[in-house]
Amino acid sequence: METALLTFGILIAGFIFGIIARFILPGRQPFSLAETTIMGMVGAALGAIASNLVFGADSVGAIGPGSILGGIVGSVLVLAVATWVGDHFGWRRSESPPSSIADVIEAGESDSVEFKSTARWNMHTGSKDDRMELAIAKTVAGFLNGEGGLLVIGVDDDGVPVGLGWDLALMKAPDHDRYQLWLIDHLERTLGKPSLAFVTVSFEPYRSEVVVVVRIDPSDRPVFLNERKGGRTADFYVRMGNSTRKLLTDEFADYQQSRWT
Repeated sequence: METALLTFGILIAGFIFGIIARFILPGRQPFSLAETTIMGMVGAALGAIASNLVFGADSVGAIGPGSILGGIVGSVLVLAVATWVGDHFGWRRSESPPSSIADVIEAGESDSVEFKSTARWNMHTGSKDDRMELAIAKTVAGFLNGEGGLLVIGVDDDGVPVGLGWDLALMKAPDHDRYQLWLIDHLERTLGKPSLAFVTVSFEPYRSEVVVVVRIDPSDRPVFLNERKGGRTADFYVRMGNSTRKLLTDEFADYQQSRWT
């Protein structure tokens, strides 16, 4: 019973020190909760021992303000070193192999997947609609400011492929190269050129159609959207659940503090 309680206490302590370290260390760390807990245990033990040795405690295992502070410092250092190793040597915890676009579409929309039937053509009014283009930019901005995601154009909300015919008909040269050029230019105008470093556009077959797949990585800085042509609105959108939300100024300040600092 005592051994079980001791083990439970060590796990709780590792969890607490690991969470504190993640809060103190700037940026985002690519570790699971279990990995963070283990690093918290190791860092806390090493830091506490070092603190007790430096300050001359009665024993290296003594618990006091000095050992607790040392444990926090040790946890931060261990997490920082692990993050540095991951960034510089390409180490990351194992992930599932990427799904095919068919698997992604058939799984439906989610917090990281969004479907759009078209990017320019309003299928209800039967004409070009600037609001459709704006919706594309908002979705990409939301993924950039969130955890990243996948935007699929040419698929309706139910995952049924509708193709790119309506959008292509609006272009002088109705081909995929011209479509990609338009989309990149559109995102550059609305979101800024730096954001393009986190966006990849490809064309992939799905059933009897071809769809546009826009893969968006999380941005390393806030991305603002300028809605009006020729004007600067600097609106901030972020993906929350399975929708894209606009944040007010005070909401953005809180989100920025938790996301990028």
